[in-house]
Order: sequence, then C-alpha cells, then structure tokens
Amino acid sequence: MTGSASPRPPCCAGSVYPASPAALRRALDDWLRLPAAPPSPAAPQTRLLVAPHIDYPRGARGWSAAYRALATDADLFVVLGTAHASPPRLFALTRRDHATPLGVVPTDRAALEAIVRELGAAEVLADEAAHDGEHSVELQLVALRHAVRRPFTVLPVLCSSISHLEDPAPFTDRFLGALGRAVAGRRVCFVASADLAHVGPAYGDPRPPTAAEAARLEARDRETLAFVAKGDAAGFHRDALRDDRARRICGLAPIYAALRASGAGARLLHYERWTDGVDSVSFAAAMG
Repeated sequence: MTGSASPRPPCCAGSVYPASPAALRRALDDWLRLPAAPPSPAAPQTRLLVAPHIDYPRGARGWSAAYRALATDADLFVVLGTAHASPPRLFALTRRDHATPLGVVPTDRAALEAIVRELGAAEVLADEAAHDGEHSVELQLVALRHAVRRPFTVLPVLCSSISHLEDPAPFTDRFLGALGRAVAGRRVCFVASADLAHVGPAYGDPRPPTAAEAARLEARDRETLAFVAKGDAAGFHRDALRDDRARRICGLAPIYAALRASGAGARLLHYERWTDGVDSVSFAAAMG
C-alpha cells in the first residue's frame, strides 16, 4: 500500500546520520544500543512511544531508552512529528513513501485515503510540502526501519503548533476522530516525535539560564511529563502553556495528539537536558 509519487528523499542523510547503509547500521547500533534479542512475545505491547527528535548523537541516551523499550507486533506506526515550519493547518499528511538508506518505508495508503475521503484533501494534504525538509518524522522512520526487522507501514503526520490554543480539542477533534476510524481494528503503535524545552539566546532568551533556572526548568518539565504518564492530554497541554514563553516545548502538539489518538499514557523512561553551556534542549523517552 504505497503512494504513486516518488518517495520523499531523506533530507538528513549525510549530515545528521551517515548516508551509507552499513555505516548507518553501525552508528544506529551505537546510538540505540538495542537488545541482542527481540522482546519476548509475552512482553506488554507498546501502544504509545514518546521519543526525541533531537539529532541522534546529542540525544543518544534518549533515543536508546525509547527504542530499547519498543515491544510491539504493530504493522502500522502512526508517527506524529513536530512541524517546525508551523504550516497553517494543524495536521499535514503526505501520500509519499519515505526513502532511507536502509530502504523505503511505505506510507499506509489505506489509512491515509480513509482520512482523505472523510476530511478532504484540502484539509490534510494542502501542507504536504512541509514534509520535504522536516526531520522530526524522518529520524523516527530511520530508527524504526533499523529496530523493526519485519514489514510495516507508517502514517506520517506533521503537527503544527497548538500553543496559541487555550483548548485544542475543538480544533483537533475532526482529524483525531478520522484518524481513529481509519486505523480501527489495526495493530497500531503511535509514536510522538517530540523534544521539550528550548532555552537560551538561540531561542530568543537574552542570556543562558543560570544553574538555578535550569534546575527549575527541569522540575517544570517533569511536572508536565507527569500528565503524559497519566494519559491526560488536556492536562498536559494546560500545564505546558503555564510557562510556554519560557520553555517553548516544540513537542507539545505531537505528544498531545498521540495521547488522544492512542488513549494511553506513557511512563517516563528517560529525561535529559542537552546543553553546550549556552543553549539547551530537553527531551524525554516514554512508553505506554
């Protein structure tokens, strides 16, 4: 079930990760540190995975925690990623498959076309070009292709900002409802490709955070992540907005959407704040 258009080429190959398949496998083995044996069939099935989209080297511990925990028989992965370009519509689909150095990852045409039939192409495909240079979905698909050594399809969804919405439910209900109906009865794993706070001069602050400010930011991140563990999408969104101007959580929309779409919570596996001493990005891995 693939699209008719040419596959989307990988925009991060040769920069964020190696373009050579062999070199990429070696690098992913180092970054992800997957178990030598696949999880037992009796292991709890992962319905919701929260993983970083910071680049693999800086986020290796978070990527490793997420993908080491992945235990699923899903044949469809709905990957909800941040649309950093913030297109005008809240959700952007693409009919294209995704090329990676490890092989093409096919888009699930049945699920996609079911959503298009219900909502119309103008609503969900008008911002398809936002996928072209976006890394948030691409990095998850490369990791999935490496970790899941069996056939699967994906539904790549880019999520635009919802930080301006006091209550995003009325604005997201149509899409999330159509998504739920499109994948009903399928073996599905929802993946939220999401980073957390972005702090420092590179993100608009006048100076780097002090040690005390950084500690408070981590405490606030953990408070917000507690709503993810409870599966409380509305609470997660509400808490993140309390200090959105200070934290700038770029993964707000995909985590919110994944919580609602999966109907699951995700327990925290890893939290980290990367910093170069000036700017910082925090991220987490969670599984449910």
